[in-house]
Amino acid sequence: MIFVVEIPEHAEPSAWFAFSVDDLVRKIEARDPRAWGALSETAEPARDLGSAPQDRCRIYWTEAEATAAFERSHDPVWQGRGWRARWALRDQLVATDVLADDL
Repeated sequence: MIFVVEIPEHAEPSAWFAFSVDDLVRKIEARDPRAWGALSETAEPARDLGSAPQDRCRIYWTEAEATAAFERSHDPVWQGRGWRARWALRDQLVATDVLADDL
């Protein structure tokens, strides 16, 4: 599974998942057809993407990568308002049974 965390400057962060690269492409194109150009130019995992600095997105290509990112609480992206993005990722990891909901 592929996990996506969106961290817009002027809206609440969100996270969602795709089952495959094809599913990811379909979902990205449905959300914003222009965004696919930025994504297709990179093969780096968890790279910040977007048309402007205020539109940040992280893509985790595997469940292990997403889990490791969630567990890295010192990651600068999770600081400040970023805790909401981290929590959104956690919710997706729990919803897909990657993490146990043991709170």
